Amino acid sequence: DAVGVVSAGGGRVLVARDTRPHSERLSALALDGVSHLGGAGEDFGLLTTPQLHHIVRHANGGAAGGAHVGPAAWASEGGYAEMLCTAFAALLPPDLGGGGLRAPLTVDCACGVGGPQLAPIAQRLAPLLPLELINRPGEGELNAGCGAEFVQKGRLPPRGLDTPPPTTSADSGGGGGGGGSRLCSLDGDADRVVFHYWRLCAGAVPEWRLLDGDKIAALFAAFVCDELRALEIEPALSVACVQTAYANGASGAHLRSLGVPTPLARTGVKHVHHAALRYDVSVYFEANGHGTLLFSDSAVSAIAAARQRAEASGDAGKAASAARLLAAKQLVNQAIGDAISAILLVEAILLLRGWSIERWDAMYEDLPSRQAKLGVADRAALRVNEDETRTLEPAELQREIDALAAAHSRGRAFVRPSGTEDVVRVYAEAATQQAADELARKVGQATWRLAGGVGEQP
Repeated sequence: DAVGVVSAGGGRVLVARDTRPHSERLSALALDGVSHLGGAGEDFGLLTTPQLHHIVRHANGGAAGGAHVGPAAWASEGGYAEMLCTAFAALLPPDLGGGGLRAPLTVDCACGVGGPQLAPIAQRLAPLLPLELINRPGEGELNAGCGAEFVQKGRLPPRGLDTPPPTTSADSGGGGGGGGSRLCSLDGDADRVVFHYWRLCAGAVPEWRLLDGDKIAALFAAFVCDELRALEIEPALSVACVQTAYANGASGAHLRSLGVPTPLARTGVKHVHHAALRYDVSVYFEANGHGTLLFSDSAVSAIAAARQRAEASGDAGKAASAARLLAAKQLVNQAIGDAISAILLVEAILLLRGWSIERWDAMYEDLPSRQAKLGVADRAALRVNEDETRTLEPAELQREIDALAAAHSRGRAFVRPSGTEDVVRVYAEAATQQAADELARKVGQATWRLAGGVGEQP
């Protein structure tokens, strides 16, 4: 990755690479190109994509990151680790004590760059949060049978964690390694993360459970709302959880029950991030595990002022709520979705609440869903509205989708054209898996018939 930072003295370009064999040569070519164009290239070596975004943001300072961007010393790999580790420690309950209170979190690193970049952070945080890293570079092919994309799309545990743990009790904050009950998976460049675990009940077959980006968003939003409610800032800060049409309907219903608005944006992080910037405090996560928690400059100023007032008046509860929110802002990468920072905030919130992963999972139950795709002669023949939940052309297709969804309890479906190929993607959800499968199939058939489907009819 390369990002330019332009100053009066010419262009400064920061370059980093991942663990793939060709990346070192590509990085060298990029630096040569910068030099030939009269710029100043700076090689940061091995980094995750979010780490490089973080460094660029802090190298630009307040001009790009705002008044509360953080010290310039954080514009480095070591500064990134310092930012995360000090924020994580500040978030934890003061009476947590030493290590050993929580069994390790097992992290599937997708055989990618997240492994070597998480390792020094794991070593530093070991007394507070033991981490066991598996599927590191050299332990298999990148993303093959492992990683967030494999886990989330396939609804399968990654290799190395595909066997239930040899225990008969559910996670109580413990459980770990080699199929343990608190697990997560990064993607290849460590900007996405999903959690999962084996639910164990006496006398029952172990059930593997996935907590995707929707569940992470729900946890973050609940944390933020609880702390802001305790602070009683006036005027109240605007808070939202921005979702896409692919967010599970149960997730949106749960968030709205907490009083959190759930505006919809077009699919894609660039659209969701832009929509999230309209609010003082916002959460966004796509189901694939890419997302973050954002604080505006005005929100940070208001929270810091509330902390000062609370400390002056001796209100320890409000002061602690403000301190936790400010620590969360420091912990979560404000530039882009970052799997490493998301892992640490999830674990901090679970520790603060005394929750197991199973208790987190119980916030709500996902509606069964099904996704499919079908070929069309021309994807441009299908036009959808701004948030991609409704088909505008052909108009008859939306009427059929409405009728099909209404025939199923909690039925919802939409179709959207691919941005890169002549394919239409279908999403359906309903109260049962059988109903979701049937709804997806019938919506696919209607789309094939009315939008110029090619090949075999679904």
